[in-house]
Amino acid sequence: MRAAIAALGVVSALAFAPGIAGAAETTFSGFTDGCFGVACIPPATPITATQSITTGGLTYSNSTFSVTTAAGFLSLGGSPGSPNVDNLGSFSLSGTPFSYNGTKFNMGITFTGPAFIVPGQIVITGSALGTVTSTDNGGVFVDFDNTLQRITVGEGPSAKQFDFWINDFSVTPGRTVGVTGSILAFTAVPEPDTYAMMLAGLGLMGFIARRRKQKTA
Repeated sequence: MRAAIAALGVVSALAFAPGIAGAAETTFSGFTDGCFGVACIPPATPITATQSITTGGLTYSNSTFSVTTAAGFLSLGGSPGSPNVDNLGSFSLSGTPFSYNGTKFNMGITFTGPAFIVPGQIVITGSALGTVTSTDNGGVFVDFDNTLQRITVGEGPSAKQFDFWINDFSVTPGRTVGVTGSILAFTAVPEPDTYAMMLAGLGLMGFIARRRKQKTA
């Protein structure tokens, strides 16, 4: 019984160790840009403070952001504006007849802060699906790759990671919508020996449980 309590204590201490479960509030800053086309590459640096790109009647406008997490979570989703601020950009749709089925859009999100993030770009690919009709009653649906992006910053004991994802959206003619996403903020990256100790503790608990079952039988 004492051994079981000791093993449970080891697992509990590791599970609630600082850096594994806790996360300090963090301010993320940076900018977005995008382009239409299968092989296009979004600009790595903003060419102008306000930049837009259009295909057919669909226009994407870039954005800058500087937002702080709350309880380790951050929603990037400010309303569209001119310029855009604290969202991932915006899409405007005119009534120009154009077929968007299969049109590709690449969005680049470049993080410039906090200071310990090495500036680098995350490129998320989406498809603009839908048809804008000549009677202006059509719309566009943008289906992004919603795969969670787990980004690790740094190496060794000081390494941290955060999760980022982007949301799908739709827009109707004559309207502008902001692109939104979310960040689950920094946690420490567990070291391999931490995992080993946790597995050893779980293994010991399993062994003790089997022994007790055998003795009862």
